[in-house]
Amino acid sequence: MTPRRLAVKALIHQEQAGYANLVLDAELKKCTPPLDSRDAAFAARIFYTTLERLPLLDYRINQFTKKPIAKLDAPVRAVLRAGLAQALYMNVPLPAAVNESVKLTRALGKSSAAGMVNAVLRRAAAADVSEADFADPLDRLSIYYCLSRPVAELFYAQFGAEAFPLAAAFYEKPKTTIRVNTLRTNDTALTALLQQEGHTVTPGPWPGALVVEFAGSPAASAAFKKGLFHVQGLASQFAALCVDALPGQQVLDFCAAPGGKSLTLAEAMQDKGQLVSGEFVPSRVPLLQQAFDRCGITCAVAVENDATQHNSDWPTFDRVLCDVPCSGLGVIAKKPDIRYKDLDGIENLLAAQQKILQNGADSLAENGRLVYSTCTVNDKENQAQVEKFLSANPDFHVVLPKTALPGADITPLGTLFLPHRTGTDGFFAAILERN
Repeated sequence: MTPRRLAVKALIHQEQAGYANLVLDAELKKCTPPLDSRDAAFAARIFYTTLERLPLLDYRINQFTKKPIAKLDAPVRAVLRAGLAQALYMNVPLPAAVNESVKLTRALGKSSAAGMVNAVLRRAAAADVSEADFADPLDRLSIYYCLSRPVAELFYAQFGAEAFPLAAAFYEKPKTTIRVNTLRTNDTALTALLQQEGHTVTPGPWPGALVVEFAGSPAASAAFKKGLFHVQGLASQFAALCVDALPGQQVLDFCAAPGGKSLTLAEAMQDKGQLVSGEFVPSRVPLLQQAFDRCGITCAVAVENDATQHNSDWPTFDRVLCDVPCSGLGVIAKKPDIRYKDLDGIENLLAAQQKILQNGADSLAENGRLVYSTCTVNDKENQAQVEKFLSANPDFHVVLPKTALPGADITPLGTLFLPHRTGTDGFFAAILERN
């Protein structure tokens, strides 16, 4: 199995729905013998690059096919998309992208389409297509910037002309940042250790944060295995820092998986007090506990819990973090299938977010602090939710953060990170305290 063939098989599978990462993993697991790490990485790049540019690839291809690409056989459609993605966005020379695509067309039993694949790829790659070709702003966002129509409409309604640099920023993956486990090491010592392992390390914007270019997977690092750090984006770190957890406190992380914020909270607590990390999905609870064990954290307990239901058995907490389920419209760079969300059911999501936030307030001790956060840039899930909460809870007010990143939009209803301004995931956090 070649990496190109595996990527095409995954693209065909993806058309039948499913999360992109799970689809790719399933194809990689079916591969016998398994691809080596380099070929697997190349297959993944083809798969994800094709997915994130799909509407624009189809726009180019449709100019040179007799039938719309949607009506071509699935294998031919996937080969055309993957071949064009390689030539345009992966620095694969056009002759190589074309020749390999033609060979793959034949290998997939579609020899009659080989000549068409050859001609269409060459012409589509040479076509002069620019942003200026899409005068209608919604067409520009949905075709040139590859967003579903509902997402394009939401972004344009909310951000106007700023929707375009925002959409462009989702093609840039944020740099990998880590959180230093201050229970076991410090910034200086961990930097030296990671450099010895062959990684490039620069200081982050605040203590305990490092920006790392890993020579391979972070999880393969000896320092990771020793529990000296965990991988956590700067926006996510910001939300945990807003909680201002202190040693000896009772702290609740309502929606804890995959666990990055809980680890940061426990380290800020110096492993003293108690941290309850709740998670709705049962299979994720042991993963949280594994993360605590790897980092030597004993003050935290991972529990299965539905954050939309008030748990009257729990005590009140000095600090509560509500990092709620959301549309994910801030992490499109990491999860390309979010580009094509239809936003159906958003009202149910908004209702669940409000329930979790209210339950967080109901779980809070008298002089406690409540933090509401999301990984979306949708105002309805962010500022509007805080505003609704404040109107129902007039004894609360918003507290401004002590620190933020350059470019962050600090508003009376919370702090918004937009990727094109902050170089991070899109993110929102609001600090709430009683009057």
